[in-house]
Amino acid sequence: MVVSLRQVLVGALLASGCCIAAAQAAKNPVSIDFSFAGFEAGKPIPSVAAVLAVKPSGKDDTALLQSAIDHISAMPVQANGFRGAILLEAGQYLVGGQLHLRASGVVLRGRGSKTTLLATGNNRRTLIEVGSHTDSEIGDPVAITDETVPTGARSFKVADTAAFPVGTHIVVRRPSTIEWIKSLGMTGLPGTFANARLDWHPRSHDLVWDRTVTAVDAASGRIEIDAPITTALEKRYGGGTVAAVRTNETPQHIGIEALTLESAYDTHFPKDEEHSWIAIALDHVEDGWVRQVTARHFVASAVRTGLRARRITIADCRFEAPISEVGGYRRQAFVVYGQQVLVERCHSEAGMNDFATGLLAAGPNVFLDCDASGSLGASGAFEGWASGVLYENVHVPDASVQLILDQTRAQGAGWTAANSVLWNVTAKSVEAKGPPEAPNFAIHSEQPLYQVELAARGITTSADTIPQDKSTPPLFKAERPTSTPEPAEHPFSIVNGRFVMDGQVAWGESQGEAWWKGDTSPATAVLTTGSSITRFMPGQVGPGLTEDLPEFATRLKAKGVIFLQVGPGLWYEHRRDAHMIDHEPDGNVWAPFFEMPWARSGKGTGWDGLSLFDVSHYNPWYFERHREFAKLAAQQGLIVYFDLYNDHNVLEIGPHWADFPWRPANNINDTGLPEPPPYHPGGTRLDVGNEFFSVSYAPLRKLHHDYILHVLDELGDMPNVIFGAAYQYAGPLEFEQFFQDTVAEWEKQHHRHVRLALTTSKQTTDAILADPVRSKQIAAVDMRYWIYEPDGTLFAPKAGENHAFRELISKQFPGYTDTPPPTTPELVYKQVREYRDRYPNIAFVPMESGAGPLPILMGGAASQSSLRGRTSLYKDNPSDAMIDQFIHDHLATALMKLSPVDGIVSDATHNWVLAGAANDPVLIDTRSGSNLTLAKALPHPAYHGLWFNPRTGTSKEAATISGQAGTVIEKPDAGEWLLLLQQ
Repeated sequence: MVVSLRQVLVGALLASGCCIAAAQAAKNPVSIDFSFAGFEAGKPIPSVAAVLAVKPSGKDDTALLQSAIDHISAMPVQANGFRGAILLEAGQYLVGGQLHLRASGVVLRGRGSKTTLLATGNNRRTLIEVGSHTDSEIGDPVAITDETVPTGARSFKVADTAAFPVGTHIVVRRPSTIEWIKSLGMTGLPGTFANARLDWHPRSHDLVWDRTVTAVDAASGRIEIDAPITTALEKRYGGGTVAAVRTNETPQHIGIEALTLESAYDTHFPKDEEHSWIAIALDHVEDGWVRQVTARHFVASAVRTGLRARRITIADCRFEAPISEVGGYRRQAFVVYGQQVLVERCHSEAGMNDFATGLLAAGPNVFLDCDASGSLGASGAFEGWASGVLYENVHVPDASVQLILDQTRAQGAGWTAANSVLWNVTAKSVEAKGPPEAPNFAIHSEQPLYQVELAARGITTSADTIPQDKSTPPLFKAERPTSTPEPAEHPFSIVNGRFVMDGQVAWGESQGEAWWKGDTSPATAVLTTGSSITRFMPGQVGPGLTEDLPEFATRLKAKGVIFLQVGPGLWYEHRRDAHMIDHEPDGNVWAPFFEMPWARSGKGTGWDGLSLFDVSHYNPWYFERHREFAKLAAQQGLIVYFDLYNDHNVLEIGPHWADFPWRPANNINDTGLPEPPPYHPGGTRLDVGNEFFSVSYAPLRKLHHDYILHVLDELGDMPNVIFGAAYQYAGPLEFEQFFQDTVAEWEKQHHRHVRLALTTSKQTTDAILADPVRSKQIAAVDMRYWIYEPDGTLFAPKAGENHAFRELISKQFPGYTDTPPPTTPELVYKQVREYRDRYPNIAFVPMESGAGPLPILMGGAASQSSLRGRTSLYKDNPSDAMIDQFIHDHLATALMKLSPVDGIVSDATHNWVLAGAANDPVLIDTRSGSNLTLAKALPHPAYHGLWFNPRTGTSKEAATISGQAGTVIEKPDAGEWLLLLQQ
């Protein structure tokens, strides 16, 4: 449809974005000056002389290249803002690791097609990372006081200008409030679990701009900044804030140029993804560039700019011959999440999104004079609220270019772009649609836009030239690297039923790993979906995304978590979060991904739209991650419960099975399992647990057998890992026996001992513990699946009947699912004592069942399960953290010596005792009453006493207490107290 510019602008204000075909020059309809995109806000890339050279060694050159980078990074910055360039002479450099450019003023240059860096190995890392590893420290936010700061503005009023003198680096934040989200229609969306899959949440879509103050008018309270904002700041939607950067650690003036980057892959596997995903990633960097770089065979991207990459030019680059699945988050040749990024004269082939703009790309960003061939999917914004992006003279003949409302390519994408323009774009189809107050436009015009705006600022462009380096600079020779010793490990042992490390009891919180749901927003991901070792968010590292494993281990330790339960996710991608059983129409899988232990085959198409699995081969990334974390766990003093399977996949409802790799429709193997699945009507139920956990069919038995052995090959030497057959294991006893026998086979072959845990029914637990051989393999028992009800009735659902435990819980206790109703402390204590007294060398891990941690502690258990009850029968239940601290402060070296003892104190129902040898302390939990009486003499005539109030976490000294039988000890009050008696 051909319309006038005036008609389009009016229509955009009323509705949504438009298309213009004009015979004359059109104007920029969004009030954003796009010419601020690029190196130094649109200036030409400089030529930087090389100061040293490197030649390939013929061996792995990772250390050589990084040493050269580090060497030049230590040189002084010259007046031109650069230290100098590193010239990589012609040849092939093998890079088995990753290169980092962290310091300002460094350029990495090759000799074009003659210099190749080959990313070797099967690691998914980015080949070259550019920028700081951390955020800069910022000051307190100051409110922006304007009623409205319009789109494209470069000034605004603040409550106090004192913190923002000229030259200050600042962070401008536009909050995503619920009021704004509602105005866009991005909450309350229809569909199963839509709140988790589709709705936007407060904080999830905050826009952040990194800017510099260029002028201050203290009288009016107005400051000016060096580049425009791209979405209006409105008080009715929360306004905005500005904060000064206190310690600016963002490096500047870093370039990469004239290189060919390749990713080595399995040439027999055309969809291989176990190799480098991204050639170059830039984040936390300013005024950088990538030019004349060809990236070949990478899974995902040639160049990716992160949210805090600013004023970046990517010029004359190519993305060629990608090797990957044809699916979501792959083949995004040039993907921009940053600010003031210019992508010009770049070419892509066989892309799923050749020129992509990601979540909250704050802009202004520009794709200029780019083209693609053989495109397999649309280019454009694909996540949520990329703001202020210009696609100009972009040519994608085999696919669309779009800025639209889209819920198909990314989780919760919705409005993918705002205040953005498609200018002289040609494609199979061109579509621009935006929300009424932030419309997008498609415009055809006789004149360019970016160059006109650049000229209006007085900036003239010239052809970028790369120095020819005809004279070779000094050749760099790396010194032999010094080895850094590994941090000490803290292996655990089980002493008297307690976990012990370094002579101290390991007592603390347990945490389960996330295994479904996902969130692509760095601001809210960990808050809404938790953490997982093997969750993979391509190109993004952070809590709730691809976890930084050292940081994750440190974070757990800081929270007091000692035990982490891990295992396979429920399904690979998040379209299945809708809990449907339909075959997905394409491979536009939604990140972040729960990687599976099993590898894809590259053949056929599974239910999720990607290739079929081969469950006889294994995912190296999955096991690399677990191995790395297991090593970190040993260094940090954490204990990992590793489950090989997730019972949830094979029971309850059809969606759990729909994408599961072992379902015959999803793999190339002979499993003997039924296909089509024996769904109950509507797919509401599926019962294949007993069929899956079976060893009667020889091919299926071998697949299980080989998988168990592979897990142990990967992790069996890790000191702080305890293995279990499956999370929520409700399968038959025979498979548990088979699992343990296979483990014993591995132990015999490798002359190693592996610790095992039971997390299953009481009946299966009892059968294994009664087995004179298999019982010796058991180090820990999770007791979560049986409980004494408040009336004393034992609730112990059976395994092996094709029902998940939570189904049986719901049947027995309507309104409850994962956990039964709370019970009493006395009955939790009884449950623990029944097993602790018979098996004192096994670590028992019961669920607190609403009774708090004290029955678990006093009953002699090792810790409490990561599964928690929803409620408590008692409002004054002790805080876990307070009990943990008490143990750490007073019983760290003694608790493992103490056992539950009866008869020391009268009224055993209301007084529980832990005691050991004559010189060990005595711990009494006196639950009620104004006093307690020693029923028999203690080993010593007198003790120092310490009262601890578990309701408040406070302690008070007690008078010297006689150890004689019949001694009556007065309590501070009639509530529950712990009394610690020591010499």
